[in-house]
Amino acid sequence: MRAKNVLMGRGLWLFAAIAILVVSAAVLGQQGRKIDDTALLNAGKDKEEWISYNRDWSETRFSPLDQINATNVSKLGLQWSLDIPNVGTGTRQEATHLVSNGVLYSITPYSLVYAVDVRTGKILWQTDPEASRSSSACCGVVNRGLALYEGKVIAPVLDGRLRALDMLTGKVIWETRVTPTNLPYTITMAPRVIKGGRVIVGASGGEYSVRGFFSAFDATTGKELWKFYTVPGDPSQPFEQPVHAEWAKTWDASKKWWIAGGGGPVWGSVAYDPDEDLVYVGTGQPGPWTSYSRGLGDNLCTNCIIAVKGATGKYAWHYQTTPGDDWDYDSIADITLADLTINGTQRKVLMHAPKNGFVFVIDRVNGQFISAEPWVTVNWASGIDPKTGRANVNPAARYGTATTVNVTPGPGGGHVWVPWSFSPTTKLLYIPSTSGQRGYAFQADPNYVIATAEIAEGARGRMQMGTGGGGGGARGGGGGAGGGQNARGAAPAPTPGIAPGLDPTAVAQQAGAAPAAGAAGAGRGGGGGGGGQAAAGPPNCMLSTAPPANAGRGGGAPAAAQEGLPFIGPSTNGNVLVAWNPVTQKEAWRGPTGSAAGYNQGGTLATAGNLVFASVTNCLLAFKADTGEQVLGLATGLPASPGPPMTFLLDGKQYIAVAGAITAGGGGRGGGGAGGGGGGGQAAAGPQPAAARLLMLVLDGKPVTQ
Repeated sequence: MRAKNVLMGRGLWLFAAIAILVVSAAVLGQQGRKIDDTALLNAGKDKEEWISYNRDWSETRFSPLDQINATNVSKLGLQWSLDIPNVGTGTRQEATHLVSNGVLYSITPYSLVYAVDVRTGKILWQTDPEASRSSSACCGVVNRGLALYEGKVIAPVLDGRLRALDMLTGKVIWETRVTPTNLPYTITMAPRVIKGGRVIVGASGGEYSVRGFFSAFDATTGKELWKFYTVPGDPSQPFEQPVHAEWAKTWDASKKWWIAGGGGPVWGSVAYDPDEDLVYVGTGQPGPWTSYSRGLGDNLCTNCIIAVKGATGKYAWHYQTTPGDDWDYDSIADITLADLTINGTQRKVLMHAPKNGFVFVIDRVNGQFISAEPWVTVNWASGIDPKTGRANVNPAARYGTATTVNVTPGPGGGHVWVPWSFSPTTKLLYIPSTSGQRGYAFQADPNYVIATAEIAEGARGRMQMGTGGGGGGARGGGGGAGGGQNARGAAPAPTPGIAPGLDPTAVAQQAGAAPAAGAAGAGRGGGGGGGGQAAAGPPNCMLSTAPPANAGRGGGAPAAAQEGLPFIGPSTNGNVLVAWNPVTQKEAWRGPTGSAAGYNQGGTLATAGNLVFASVTNCLLAFKADTGEQVLGLATGLPASPGPPMTFLLDGKQYIAVAGAITAGGGGRGGGGAGGGGGGGQAAAGPQPAAARLLMLVLDGKPVTQ
C-alpha cells in the first residue's frame, strides 16, 4: 500500500512538473522578444511585429511584408473573429492594435485594454480602469492606442490617467495622473515611447479652451520627467520656458486668454528622430476658435509643429501651419519622417497634412520651411509664401457677428486624426481625404466672453468656441462621412449651430437643456459615424471610378465661390484616398469617391506588397500602391466605425487585423458623449453586450459573414 502511495505521489509530482513546464513554456513564448530602445529603433525593419502606434518612430505606417500582395490580396479571408466584450453599444474602435510575441493588445472606448492570443483568437486578459463616464470628451469617448515597453502595456485613460500594465497578466504596475482633475482635459491619443523609456503623451480639450501641453513620463516608475506647455500662461507669472515670452506677444493680452487656457491641445501626432533626439508634436486650435473673442494675432504655438529635446523637453523649434486660426484647423494629424532628395539634395524632412488642406514638408532638424501645396479644395488662404512659409490668409475668411462666412475646409478638415501612411518604395503619402467646395458657415457669438475652464471634480466642462449661428455645410465641408452612409453615399448636413465633431448631447448638457433629438447619431461631420448601415445585405465594396452625379458635397452642386474667397487646389468632391508625392508636391493618383471616410473611421496601411489598405464603412479596400487600381473590396460586416487596419507575421503567415462596431446607431465623433447618446453614459458595472468585433484576416481564409 505504501509503495502504491509513493508511486501515486511520484506520478502527481511528475504531472505537476509537466504542467509547470507547459505553463512556463507558454509564458516564455509570450515573453519572447524584448521591447526596448533597440527594438523600437529597428521597428520599421521588423517584418514580424507591430509594436508602436504607427509602427516606427518615423510614423510611416508602412510594413515590409509582401506575402499578401497586389496579385493575391483578393483571396483574403477570415482566420477568426472575436466579439470584443464590455465595450457598450455603438462604440467607435479608433485604436491601432499592437502585436508582440503572438499576442495582440488593443484598447476600446472608455479605455478598456485587452490582450488576445493570435493563434487561437482567445482573450488572455481584459482590464477596465473604470474611467469617469462624465469625462469632458467633446467629440467621442474614444482611445486610439497603446504603447509597449519592457514587459509593460502603457495605456491612457480617458479621464486623464496613464497606467502601466503587465503584458502577461494585465495587472497594474503603476498609475499616474497626467491632467489635473479640476480642468476638462481628456486623453484620447496613443502614447509613444522614445529612447530612454520616456513615454510621451498629451491631452485633449481644445473646445473647452484648456491650456495645451505634452509630457514625458518614466516607463519604469510612471514619474513625470518634464512637461511642455504649447501656449504661454498668465504673463504676470514667470514663464515655464523662455520661448513663452515671445509667444505671449502674439496674443491679445486685453482678452486675457490665460483665464481659460488658450487651447493648443496635443491629442494626435508624435514622431521621434533618435539621431537628433527630437520629439515632434502637432498642436490643436486656439481657444476660443474665433479671433473676434480672443483678439487678433498668430496665437503661438497653436496649429503648430513643435520640436523639443526628448531627454529634457527643451524647446528646439516650431513651425505654424495656420496663423491666427479662426476655423478649428488643428495640426494634430500624423507627422511622418523621411529622408528625401529635393532639388538634388537629400533632406531630413517631416511631412504633415493637417485639417487646413495643405501638405507641408519641413526640415526636421531646424524647422526650415521647404514646401506646401493644397491637396484638397481650399479657400481660407491663397497659398503658402514659398520664401517665408507663412500662409497667405484671405482677409475675407475672417468672420464677425453680423453675417456668416463660408470657409473650406470646414472644421472637419481635409485630414484630421485618421492615420495616413508613407511608402519608402513608391515615395508616396496615402492620405484619407475630404475634398470639395462647400465648407462650413462660421459666425462669431457677440455675447461670448472668455471664462475660466475650471470645473468641480467629475463635472463636465463648458465649451468655449465663441461661435454662434453658423452650421450649414454638408458632407465633407464639415469634415466627412457620417451615419447612415455606405461606402459611396452622402451624409446628412450638420446640426445647425453645432460645429462638426461636437456631441449635441454634451452641448445641450452644458446649456442645461435636454439632449438634442437624434443626438446619438451625430458625428464629426454632424451626420454621425455610428449611424445605421442599411440591412439589405452586404455592400458592393468594389467602387465605381465614374464621377458621381451631382458631385457636390452632400449630393448637391458645388457652391459658388464666396466673394473674396476664391478656391485653390483640386476641385474633386467627396471622401477619397489621395496618393501624394511630397517631393514634387503633386497628386500621383486619386481613388474613387468612397475610398476614404473622412475623420469618422479607418485610415490607411501601406505594405511592400505594392498595396495600400483603407478601412471604410463596412469595407476593407486595397489599392495598388503605385497606380491606385482597386484590387480588393471586402465586406467586413462592421457597419459602423471601423478602426485602422494593421498587419504582422506569425508562424510564417501574414495577418491583417481590423476592428469595428457591429451595431447600428450610436455616436460618431461626439455621439457617445458622456451621460447620453450612443455609447455614452454606459454603466460601468457588470458585463456589457459585445458591440464591436475584431477580424483576423489571412490569405485563403473563410468567407466573412455579415
